[in-house]
Amino acid sequence: MFDLTGSGAKPLQPDDPAHIGGIPLAGRLGTGGMGRVFLGVHEGRYVAVKQVLPSVAGEDQDFVRRFGHELDNLSRLPAEATAPLLASDRDARPPWLATAYVPGLTLSDAVRLHQGPLPAEAVWLLLREAAKGLVPVHELGMVHRDLKPSNVMLTVEGATVIDFGVARATEQSQLTRSGMVVGTPAYMAPEQATTRRDLTGAVDVFALGSVIAYAAGGNPPFGEESGPAVLYRIVHEEPDLEAVRELDPALADLVTACLAKAPEARPTAAELVRRATEHGPFTAPLWPDSFSADLAKKAAFAADVQELDPPPPVSVETLNLGKKAEPKPPGERRRRNRVLLAVVPVVIAGGATLAVQLLPHTSDADDPAAAPTLSASAPATPGAGPSGSASPAKSTKDKDKEKDGEKGEDEDGDKGDKGDKGDKAESAGKGAGQGDDSGNGADAPAPGGGDKDGGSGDSGGSSSSGGGGGGGSGPTEDPDGDAKPPSGAHRYRNGENAKCLAAPFNSPPTTADCNGSGTVWAFRPLSDGSFEIVHESGRSCISSGAGGILLLSCNQAESRRWRTGSGGTLKSVGTGGCLGTVNGSRITTTHCTGSPAQRWTAL
Repeated sequence: MFDLTGSGAKPLQPDDPAHIGGIPLAGRLGTGGMGRVFLGVHEGRYVAVKQVLPSVAGEDQDFVRRFGHELDNLSRLPAEATAPLLASDRDARPPWLATAYVPGLTLSDAVRLHQGPLPAEAVWLLLREAAKGLVPVHELGMVHRDLKPSNVMLTVEGATVIDFGVARATEQSQLTRSGMVVGTPAYMAPEQATTRRDLTGAVDVFALGSVIAYAAGGNPPFGEESGPAVLYRIVHEEPDLEAVRELDPALADLVTACLAKAPEARPTAAELVRRATEHGPFTAPLWPDSFSADLAKKAAFAADVQELDPPPPVSVETLNLGKKAEPKPPGERRRRNRVLLAVVPVVIAGGATLAVQLLPHTSDADDPAAAPTLSASAPATPGAGPSGSASPAKSTKDKDKEKDGEKGEDEDGDKGDKGDKGDKAESAGKGAGQGDDSGNGADAPAPGGGDKDGGSGDSGGSSSSGGGGGGGSGPTEDPDGDAKPPSGAHRYRNGENAKCLAAPFNSPPTTADCNGSGTVWAFRPLSDGSFEIVHESGRSCISSGAGGILLLSCNQAESRRWRTGSGGTLKSVGTGGCLGTVNGSRITTTHCTGSPAQRWTAL
């Protein structure tokens, strides 16, 4: 029996899913009008799984878009900024994401448990911790835009800013709908309240000032209303900081500076960190006794990760392609919904379909409308599709959409900027699935040349991980001297640890046993001569950016682009570093040296 004591979660309700995206769930952390947040166990750690309500996913496309923005934003942020994104699937119905579980209380709950404003030492600590989380956000040119007490989590170790659902890049600070106010009125900056589009990190500094005033005085400085009256006061009147000044005059002076009407008059997040640190040191226990015991229970719960049974395996049945499936009894239909069958055409010259391969792919059993995930797990002739294998045949409608995208449509289908250029920003977290467990074929050449462990680096044919005949090609030289990667789908073995590049169960890329799941990849060529490294799910690509090496949606962003180099290396266009292993199995990009840790051999 799973023990939820100290977790802050409630038991699952009868209508709650048992798992989402292959992540088993233990309890419900929260619910609202738009979605639910569950406690799950993923890769040996607790996670918070946020799922959009099915009714919202089907009817409120604006909210679904904002959910997609949250994925985009989380994929860019370093771990010190917020709870990191660990897995997601924006194409699921309903979409979901999983972040690291934060064993803490929201500031709102902490003030409620304390039955009033927090002591000055705790407020200075809160200021330092929240501002410290904003520093890397602002350095990336992003703004949170909805900082409020419920989006600040207090833990035994400090505090964490969460919920980047409406965060955007500063030059893309407005959603598509003209005049739309985004954020929580009582904590908005004047420039937000007047729907200005040139928002900067000063917006978050203003909001943080209001959050600190709430923690020190018990109320937001401009009132708690949610309508035009509070927005008017924010724009035209001075804040009420009398309670803050009674608590600590120096704190009140700093909050006053944060709440300046002019953005340029406010201190930066980094300056707030420096000023707050001067009021330390902050020693354990960091928070008042009124809720420290609660935080300690949550920390104890998080330190002992209990196991949950994975989703039950379901056998894969042979499909009669091209024919409508026979109706099944309700019980059997539900069981089959637990598996997505990845159907991969093996294409021969002229575009004819020669054969198909079926692979098990676990999915949310409570989502009968989930679409199959296409897997890059069979070789094909060069030029027969993305890397010859990774994508299904596209309909005329799909091709038209691609053409529209080349003409300037963003990923949400909005033409022009209309204040929403951010929709072209990097998108994140397409959940990877379980892959092929078939045996390895003969060694193919490494992406950029020979490797003592396999393959000669010649341009002969190769076999894929799924067996089968040739059809892939060895590397050839580009005019710029880079080697072209082999076509088809392969496993890629690292020259240092002899393990293969992997991303099982929606996890970030790592290395694992070569016959394990999530280890099949294809190279999708792009127009500039670079390529995307496509996971066997067919929807996710390896990205190298500020958040490290992640598995994100394949949107041809610079962070998703790679080139092959000499000695079997894979070089990131975005960072200029080569993909390699450090400390055993962890994947990163570092200066290209051609070392065994940076050498990859296609199997």
